[in-house]
Amino acid sequence: MIRCLYFLCSFVLLLASCGRAQENKEGIEGELRIEQTTDYLRIMQGDQPVLNYWLTPQLPEGIPEHYTRSGFIHPIWSPSGQVVSDGFPAGYSHQNGFFNAWVNTTFRDSFVDFWNTHKQLATLRNQEIIETVAEEGVVGFKAKIAHLSNAHGEVLTENLTVRVHTPTTDKDTNGVFVWDVRSEQTNVTQDTLFLNKHLYGSLGIRGSKHWNKKDTTNFMGLANFLTSDGLTRDSANHTHPEWTAIYGDLPKGKAGMVVVPHPENFRWPVAVRVHPELPYFSVSPVTEEGFYIVPGEVYVSRYRVVVFDGFAGERSFSDRVERVLEAYN
Repeated sequence: MIRCLYFLCSFVLLLASCGRAQENKEGIEGELRIEQTTDYLRIMQGDQPVLNYWLTPQLPEGIPEHYTRSGFIHPIWSPSGQVVSDGFPAGYSHQNGFFNAWVNTTFRDSFVDFWNTHKQLATLRNQEIIETVAEEGVVGFKAKIAHLSNAHGEVLTENLTVRVHTPTTDKDTNGVFVWDVRSEQTNVTQDTLFLNKHLYGSLGIRGSKHWNKKDTTNFMGLANFLTSDGLTRDSANHTHPEWTAIYGDLPKGKAGMVVVPHPENFRWPVAVRVHPELPYFSVSPVTEEGFYIVPGEVYVSRYRVVVFDGFAGERSFSDRVERVLEAYN
């Protein structure tokens, strides 16, 4: 994680040069807590939402039924309350916030695509909340998600663990939301799942509707991307960075999020698919070579997410983020 911290600090220095945005709050008030209904589980920081996980199948009005999904994280909020993710975006209803799904797979000699639900081959469904956690310094949950093939039933069972950290009380480090994700995908069948080489797949991150050119009502400008290697949208695709950031203009100023894959992840530093036009990227270990998950095997991936507003403050934003990450490691 030392290298991740170093490169993330470099990211913020570069990001600060992109222009001034709304200043961060000096502090995020209130205790972390879980708010749960029949439809969703939401983590709150006082009255401010941090992230939302969907328990029941979702389908916005006017969208074909085959896009129905649950078991994904959206909205994702910045500390000032801006939404930096999108769900069922205009023109791309199969991409939803923060989600895990494989694309080009072979199972029992048939093609199965868990990502592109419009192909009507597979989907994901939340099954249950296994546990919730509220301890000193962290609040979170563990959810069980079924990766379902329309032809073969459940192929993978995913245990998704999310932990949101309590912001520090220091005003210089209390300006971001920090949360960790652990995904454990188990092949629950008697047959091997082959994950073939593909352009993208595994972790998907869909950015704000305000960065989606097809959403003519809300579009404000294309999203910006930056990686730990200093690469942007035009050059980052299928490189192997230690972190990837997506950010851009929102109604109350710039905001975005950074995704930092854990160094113990398979094929780390993992390749990223950075789309040339759309506000999304995928952290994907199959862009160069496929692999397989045998019956009973567990595929594990871990990520840290940092969600931020603006780049201004009494200290440089890079100093703020550096101190935040030091506080949580």
